[in-house]
Amino acid sequence: MLDKDEIKKLERESLAKAWLTKKGNNFCAMPFVHMMIESNGEIKPCCMADKFKDLNIKGKTIKEVYSDPVRLEFIEAFKKNEQHPLCSICWKDPHIRSHYSTMRHAIDFTEEVMNNSTIPEHELRWIEIRPGNKCNLKCRICGVISSSNWTKDWAAVHEPDVKFKDTNAYKWTQACDWTEDAIFWNDIRQLESIKYIHFMGGEPYMSQEHFQLLEKLVEDKNIDTNKIALGYNTNGTYFPTEENQKLYNNFDKTWISLSIDDIGNRFEYQRKLANWKEVESNLINFRKLPKSKFVISIDPCVSIFNIFYLEEINNKFIELGYETELCDHFVFNGPRAIHTLPQPVKDIIIEKYKNSNSIWISNAIKYMNSQEPQPELWETFMKQNSHLDILRKENFENTFQECWEVIQPYYE
Repeated sequence: MLDKDEIKKLERESLAKAWLTKKGNNFCAMPFVHMMIESNGEIKPCCMADKFKDLNIKGKTIKEVYSDPVRLEFIEAFKKNEQHPLCSICWKDPHIRSHYSTMRHAIDFTEEVMNNSTIPEHELRWIEIRPGNKCNLKCRICGVISSSNWTKDWAAVHEPDVKFKDTNAYKWTQACDWTEDAIFWNDIRQLESIKYIHFMGGEPYMSQEHFQLLEKLVEDKNIDTNKIALGYNTNGTYFPTEENQKLYNNFDKTWISLSIDDIGNRFEYQRKLANWKEVESNLINFRKLPKSKFVISIDPCVSIFNIFYLEEINNKFIELGYETELCDHFVFNGPRAIHTLPQPVKDIIIEKYKNSNSIWISNAIKYMNSQEPQPELWETFMKQNSHLDILRKENFENTFQECWEVIQPYYE
């Protein structure tokens, strides 16, 4: 059951999304309030956009890259209501742009523009840092960009005829060494206006360096960390230590989003190297953290792998004390996205969930139908998934039996 604050949040988002998706409106809040540091140090407007050309955090401060002429030119395009080519994914799918522009640290800016028809000055309020690609898992919906454990598999699938140390996968992982630069983690002068620091991965709890940044912020007498919120996307295999929790108490709140897409053996197939029982135990313990300082949520990403099992997954999450009603996370593009499925498969899924009362599930169906089937991507999915099954000695057919019965006629 949603409380009053959650209902109000949904109402705000709904109004803003309706405005953002009006024909001819190319506004997005992210260029004005946000910046992302990719796992290899490249600078991006957000996690969905392409990178800025020749702009990397190596040897620079956050302030320097945020105010770089290349990035300022990017902002000007949005002031003119132009469609900048770095955001090609969002021009194809307005759902993505409206999703990020209505997130909690962007929606105030969006509403200000929506209601006043003027754009305030850009100010870095929300920064997303991916401190390298070090990760203990190699999830099926992921890749080498976000997981060092993916490096060899990625090279084998995408660059089979190239010597391993000459592959782009190997070079990417090597480039993630920027996180070893102590200067970056100790220079906090660049964060005067920051309201939200979001750590992703890799697995952020494997990056000890980022705690150094938080400690420096707490030590600085000119910065009120009680006005700064922290965010984590974590795979649920780590639980914050007592020392971590003590450090977090110096900040406004710590939002921990648990990237868990399934349960049992299906979970272990999708999140390779994870143990469901251990993660389930962590899910229980996360719910015990004090609500005054921690906001814990589940963040399942809907893909081809779990679209057939959403009711079962939802019931288990509810049993563990988690709500999915506010979840709105999908594999937005590529061969594992649900809109790539053949139409007969989509029709069966629609019939399967026609009586569901879950907002999460209805949103998944809506997104699945937002684009036409894409035979080329479906063919890529079959090829890559079968290749990974061989590499990892796994079996999609046995693990996802209900799903397999439906897609088998279309799976070559």
